[in-house]
Amino acid sequence: MAKQLHIGVLTGRTPYPVGMASTQRIRLMARAMAEAGAVVNVWVDGLDGWTEARNLAPTGEKDSIPYEYLLGKTQASAWKLRRRWDRMALAWLVRGRLAKAALGSSLDGLFFFTTVMKPTFERLAVRSPARKHRLPVVIDICERPWSLKPKKSLIERRVSPLWGADGVTCISRFLEDWVREENIRSGRNVPSLYVPILVDVNEIKPVESPAVGKTVLFAGAPEYDETLRFLAAAMETVWDQHGDCQLVITGGATEATLGRIAKGTSGRIRYTGFLERNALLHEYSASSVLAIPLFDDVRSQARFPTKLGEYLASGRPVVSNRVGEIPHFLENGISAYLTAPGDAAAFGKAIGQLLVDPASGHAMGRNGRQVAERHFHYANYGAKLYEFFLRMAGS
Repeated sequence: MAKQLHIGVLTGRTPYPVGMASTQRIRLMARAMAEAGAVVNVWVDGLDGWTEARNLAPTGEKDSIPYEYLLGKTQASAWKLRRRWDRMALAWLVRGRLAKAALGSSLDGLFFFTTVMKPTFERLAVRSPARKHRLPVVIDICERPWSLKPKKSLIERRVSPLWGADGVTCISRFLEDWVREENIRSGRNVPSLYVPILVDVNEIKPVESPAVGKTVLFAGAPEYDETLRFLAAAMETVWDQHGDCQLVITGGATEATLGRIAKGTSGRIRYTGFLERNALLHEYSASSVLAIPLFDDVRSQARFPTKLGEYLASGRPVVSNRVGEIPHFLENGISAYLTAPGDAAAFGKAIGQLLVDPASGHAMGRNGRQVAERHFHYANYGAKLYEFFLRMAGS
């Protein structure tokens, strides 16, 4: 390659290097670019919650890529006013860091992982110095943009989610199409690059035999209450035929937080809480079925759950729905079971079929693993990301 790129990665309110799906995507994007030849630095402007302590070191390396918490601390304050002050301070520090890197010629572009679900003042804080120092900004779009919300504020009606972006990466074809339409609507010409869910298939060793027992796993945050209600309804169908099957829910959900959703399921659901990475991967491998319900709505059509890639890489059979990106990669009955969105009984029946025939489920899991290797392994996108940034830097 003619030029070695220096790329800054700004995490945008996301803690690093330990966290949920967004953290994993940032980490694997950075790793892909570094392995393709770029010099990458991660600047963390997100903090763990004040009751959490997942990340302890304000500086360090992950995957041989240096990272730095710009505030010099990794946890948010318990005081609301202090948290607001910290957001303002971070915006100021980001401006200073960009200016310093630009003046030192040590930055060719910025990968900014900011939300497109609502406008934030961080977008303004980044755009101003980036434009001043002619630094291209690439934003990752992996969720429904605010322009697609049914109810929009005055700012959301007037400002495009593409504002402040010189380029974007899109996690789904739905969002690729939206970018093209938004460019026409807003008179912009923001180029896009399709980068689906990413997973390190080498991190997850595929299982070599069917699971022992009957276990269905859902890995997700407790705010997915609609998903959990759907899954609880689907499990009623499962429990009618497989009363000894256990549903395992990772993340922060508990019987108390689920409330009515968990009513009458005592002893049938195991709540693991938040798990360390190795423990989470072990849960994948130990499960009979990995469930990821999706719905026929804009949110599900736009996003592409990272957990799906991890599920497939584990080699365990997956049950999901025919929504958005899913049918582009998975063939019903071959690499996963895909049911119609919103049909909890059909979802439960698909789970039951895998419990009855674990050998077929194991074969399905192997096929799913091949899909993950072929389409979702992060290293497959390193050169594409590099060339995309090279084009941004050249323009």
